[in-house]
Amino acid sequence: MNKIIIVFICLFSSHLYGQETDLQLKGKIITINAEGDEETVPGAKIQWVLNKAVAFSDDAGQFEIAAASLPDTLMISFIGFQTIYYKVVDPSLDFVFNLKEGKVLDGIVVIGENLGKHIDLMDPRHVETIGTDELRKAACCNLSESFETNASVDVNITDAVSGAKKIQMLGLDGVYTQLQWENIPLVRGLSTSYGLSFTPGTWIESIQITKGTGSVLNGYESMAGMINLELKKPNEAERLYVNLYGNKFSRAEINVHGAQVLSKKWSTLSLVHISNQFVETDVNKDGFRDMPIGYIAAAMHRWNFEGKNSEAKFGIKAILGDKQGGQLGSSSDAPLGSAWNARFKTQHVELFAKNGYFLKKRKFGSIGLIGQAKYHEMHNTFGNTSYEGTQRKIYLNSIYGDIIGNTNHNIKTGLSFLLDDYDQTYNDSTFLKTEIVPGAYAEYTYNSNDKVIVVAGFRADYHNLYGPLITPRIHGKWNISKKNALRVSVGRGYRVPNPFADYNSQMASSRLWVVSPDIVPEDGISAGVTFTQKFLVNDNVASFTIDYFYTHFLNQLVVDMDISANEVHIYNTNATSFSHSAQAELSIQPAKGFELRSAFKYYDVRGTFNNILTQKAFVPKFRVLLNAGYQTRNKKWGFDLTGNWIGKKRLPSTATNPEIYQRDVISKNFWMLNSQITYNFKNFSVYLGGENLLNVIQNDAIISAEDPFGAYFDATQVWAPISGANIYAGLHFSIKQKKK
Repeated sequence: MNKIIIVFICLFSSHLYGQETDLQLKGKIITINAEGDEETVPGAKIQWVLNKAVAFSDDAGQFEIAAASLPDTLMISFIGFQTIYYKVVDPSLDFVFNLKEGKVLDGIVVIGENLGKHIDLMDPRHVETIGTDELRKAACCNLSESFETNASVDVNITDAVSGAKKIQMLGLDGVYTQLQWENIPLVRGLSTSYGLSFTPGTWIESIQITKGTGSVLNGYESMAGMINLELKKPNEAERLYVNLYGNKFSRAEINVHGAQVLSKKWSTLSLVHISNQFVETDVNKDGFRDMPIGYIAAAMHRWNFEGKNSEAKFGIKAILGDKQGGQLGSSSDAPLGSAWNARFKTQHVELFAKNGYFLKKRKFGSIGLIGQAKYHEMHNTFGNTSYEGTQRKIYLNSIYGDIIGNTNHNIKTGLSFLLDDYDQTYNDSTFLKTEIVPGAYAEYTYNSNDKVIVVAGFRADYHNLYGPLITPRIHGKWNISKKNALRVSVGRGYRVPNPFADYNSQMASSRLWVVSPDIVPEDGISAGVTFTQKFLVNDNVASFTIDYFYTHFLNQLVVDMDISANEVHIYNTNATSFSHSAQAELSIQPAKGFELRSAFKYYDVRGTFNNILTQKAFVPKFRVLLNAGYQTRNKKWGFDLTGNWIGKKRLPSTATNPEIYQRDVISKNFWMLNSQITYNFKNFSVYLGGENLLNVIQNDAIISAEDPFGAYFDATQVWAPISGANIYAGLHFSIKQKKK
């Protein structure tokens, strides 16, 4: 009421006695802390009630604002402090305003519903977040199986012997998508082909998917997009968590997590994962294991420290895996040539640390330090072909963030360093390579009341083998209304290839590898526009999103399987190569607890092969996703049904093979149907589900399966499932942290 009276008096008095002036009113914004010391308040908002002019206090708390017509009332506000109203008649005085902390109300609890999947309208980048509820709609045994209900990321089988899966974004191979966990590199180098299976799904708290180029803070990569994982945190995770999983193909898994809050500052978390395929299966009757037998074991131990002006997260992660695919009954211990066997041995250990410091004299200033040291060793065999390698890696990134004048202008800048040392052996050939890449970057953000946000970034890296890599990027967002967001982005990206590691699955054939000796980094520009509209359907939030992205390669590494059915050629080209990607997605809740989601995707992905602009192999032009989920009002029962329609794909030519070993150049389209039922108790839940319930099987997936050591053997021409329908069951058990 007092504020209304003050404003009324100002309006009345200015009407009677108002005078025009071009003077500048100067002042300072301070606050008195708990110790009784005076502190300046940068970024406080100063606004006239009548003429609406606005200013912000600088780093020293000083401000200056035009006094156009006096008397007028000055309104000073800042988040967390009480707003001050002050009538000004004489602008020549120096003013000092003391902001007092706002009152804290006890006993108020804000409850938000976890929608499982959402797009934040405030973020300048188009980031799609997948939460725990969404991940639990499927078995989600590892990262490669975490996108079954997601339309933005496609998952494909790489070959018919390794069981490995790869992702695609914007119709482009997964090597063009940057994968990180909490802004630490996750899959890179020797782990590219099989690294998705090394992160258990139960470790994941959420997944953030960004299409197109990402932030320059994270490096010069990310042409098609970026996927960042947030893993479970020591101070938030369950005190005890157990997950059990088993399926009809004899795959069994156990996950055990344990978190301890040791004090107000310290907490710790241990995670253990063991997965094993016990029995060999051959549903498609080609004499080969549909999935390799063997195990993967992973463990992580992490610590969390939260102080008054600093925080730290650090720990260790280790992975050990040994799997064998190939002909039924084959073994890596058998004499060479007796039976075709594929073996995949992995040893991985990693140290990581993230430290943050908040600057006492700069309220918005902070310094972040990220460090990672990794050792990765792999031993792979495909019949008589062997590929071994070790990777030693050191990654450092320092980030300084602050405001420029006020909170409308933010800056992040820093230095990065990458050391990647490779030692690779392919049959009798050895390849040694050491990459040393120092870099520097800066990213400026302009924020106009969250309605218009522009992020402009620039980084420069120097690669010891390939010279300077210059990466400019810009992102923009405009909220036309509070319920929608229009975003645009454009940026450049590079990728340094490792052909044998990146395309390791191509070794599951008798093809002769022809690799150019002059491999150089790939260079591409990606631009995109997205529009998201949210609305209400029966008081439930619904959303519609449409996006279009175009990626143009200035230089691309081509994996050419069309020159000859007996060879795979890998070389750089600056000939025409591009990707057009368009997607429309609608998500509605027609009734409480009932969600419907549909998405349509169109891909036009082409490259120049043999001087002919041709559709890329294994990329369908059209895809459709349909998802229906229902949860009862008491949250006891959950039902989910997902259908994925995959359109026809172009396949590499096999015309040079004998007729018996030739295949169609166009695949069939098919539906993949998955479903899961979950029942929740107080501390645990049980689930039963099925994958590929329509029992889609690609017949003759392996060319010349009866003669695997012959010239025409090829297990890489996979465009559909090879193992048929799968039924699985499992349970989640948890004991939450005690509330304090």
